[in-house]
Amino acid sequence: MDQFHANVVGKFVSYCFLFFLTLSLLGCESATSQKESLIIIGTGDLQGMVEPHEQAYEINGTKENIKGGGISRIASVFKEAKLENPSGTFILSSGDDLMGAYFHTFKGRAIYSLMSQGGYMLYAPGNHEFDKGAEIFADALDSASFDTICSDLSIEGTVLEGKCMPYKIIESQGTSIGFFSLITEDLPLITTSGEVKLSADNLTTAQKMVALLESKQCDVIVAITHIGLSQDKKIAEQVEGIDVIFGGHSHEYTQEVVHVNDTLIVNAGEEGSYVVKLLLPLDSKHHIQKDKVEYELISITSSIAKDEAVEETLQNYKVQLPATLTLGRTTVEWDLTTDALRKEESIVADLINDLLRDKFFVDVVMNNAGALRGNKIYPLGDITDARLHEIDEFSNSVYIMNLKGKYLRQILEHSAASYGKGGLMQVSGIHYTIDLSKEAQVVKYSDDGSWKIEKIGERVSDVKIVMQNATLQSLEDEKVYKVLSNAYLVTHAGDGYFWFKQHGSDSKNTYTSFYTIMSEYLENHTVMDPKPVDGRLKILH
Repeated sequence: MDQFHANVVGKFVSYCFLFFLTLSLLGCESATSQKESLIIIGTGDLQGMVEPHEQAYEINGTKENIKGGGISRIASVFKEAKLENPSGTFILSSGDDLMGAYFHTFKGRAIYSLMSQGGYMLYAPGNHEFDKGAEIFADALDSASFDTICSDLSIEGTVLEGKCMPYKIIESQGTSIGFFSLITEDLPLITTSGEVKLSADNLTTAQKMVALLESKQCDVIVAITHIGLSQDKKIAEQVEGIDVIFGGHSHEYTQEVVHVNDTLIVNAGEEGSYVVKLLLPLDSKHHIQKDKVEYELISITSSIAKDEAVEETLQNYKVQLPATLTLGRTTVEWDLTTDALRKEESIVADLINDLLRDKFFVDVVMNNAGALRGNKIYPLGDITDARLHEIDEFSNSVYIMNLKGKYLRQILEHSAASYGKGGLMQVSGIHYTIDLSKEAQVVKYSDDGSWKIEKIGERVSDVKIVMQNATLQSLEDEKVYKVLSNAYLVTHAGDGYFWFKQHGSDSKNTYTSFYTIMSEYLENHTVMDPKPVDGRLKILH
């Protein structure tokens, strides 16, 4: 070989060596970067919505109603994340997944088997998991392959013993990650957890679990919570050592990571509309580099292919769903026509309001007639899931607060001025009379966002509170009453009811709907009959 060709061959070999060395180094860099990061991904408040359903998405700056969500597409997103970082990806649910038709029919087994097949790894229960009782929840967990964490539940000697754990520590690529859970402190108030009780308040549990996980040398501590975003922030303010809070319960999507002290907070919305994904870079000591965290809200739309295996399982369950889901029966017609709700005392409104009053131990329930829908007379016979959804079309959350009697009196005057409209108040725990011949209240909304009563109104009289012994006592203006109403009135001053937001104190969202209360009642009773009117609302013409 002459010198020229020898030089050419030599250079070629050198270039090849450099080329493959570069590829090798790139491969090492990729492997190293994978080891230096974690992925936390998941959902909250799936609410049994395992099929795609119509919902609003923001597309190109505008909201559009399209079919989205569905466990098969969610599973595809999870699978992609696992491919991105096989041993450093953790797929979470922050609870309230057991709801809807699949829950009513299969008692949680279908939802949990689909979630397991879809890739969920760690699970913190929400309050709705207990809607059919702790026994049903426990049985459903037999179909789950994910780990269930219940850090603040007393489960010893209960049906949940051995089915959930106080915490979970996972070793991944030299990093020790500790997980614990928190559930809403309102659990005894808003569901039927039975023998399963809260062991402590959120703050106490969080402090205890952080101390425990730190003593076990965890590099990263993650709280999976079902307490709502505002409570997540309070916990982060008061407890040092929590690196990430992956939350649910308040149905909020965090548009960006919320930083509180040294804690990163995300909330995963509802109904599987989006998947929340956190990419967490780690430093040489296996701690999260919190200034370099990447966050993504992944829209679950038709652009994502369905996981074929999960979809096949879903379809196998779907064909077993009854054409009509019957929850119970009634021996009374249910008149949900406009006149029945907006011009007189309604037996159906009385039924729902009484259920709410009994459930939440409040003094007074006040719900506008327009909150109840259907606009027809439902025949006696079967009470279907569809009927209850039609009646509670807006799925308004139930709020509880304290209000002075004088504001209740003004609210009732506003109700009287709304006779024949959706603002007429249907009630429980209080009786009142409306005289339509008298002067009506007039309320005006100002440009500065305030409300003003221009005319007090003189239509309302004989306002009485129902006492525990069923006797009636006159409303006292300066006495504080525990009052229940719905989100439309409380948070939006719907129908002009500004008093709840302006004068209510200690307001609490129960994240419970009329539908939930009615379906829960039917879990324990075969028949749900409205009773005859009892005179709580009298109309004088």
